[in-house]
Amino acid sequence: MTARNSEALDMLLKVAADPRVSWRTVELAGRGISADAAGVVWVLAEGKHSMGGEELFVLLMGKGDLMDSLTEAWRSFESGDISSKALEVRLERVVLGLEDWIPRASR
Repeated sequence: MTARNSEALDMLLKVAADPRVSWRTVELAGRGISADAAGVVWVLAEGKHSMGGEELFVLLMGKGDLMDSLTEAWRSFESGDISSKALEVRLERVVLGLEDWIPRASR
């Protein structure tokens, strides 16, 4: 299995490295990185073999929606439209969704 960089990883690394965010936000970004990596491993090791293409596509679209939410929040933070606290709140929602993604996917 080859490790690949992803948009999710790039975004979460940007969040974690930004000096304007709280330590809680850095922690959440780390959890998001772990959850995203676990999701990639699950898709490659199990999901592709245990699910039909359409079913897997729907699951991956749900994960993509979470990452779109993160991207939107990060862009809003970068442009000054939301505070670091608002970014933290939005990131927490994304991370909880990512952490719940594998149990939902593997049912």
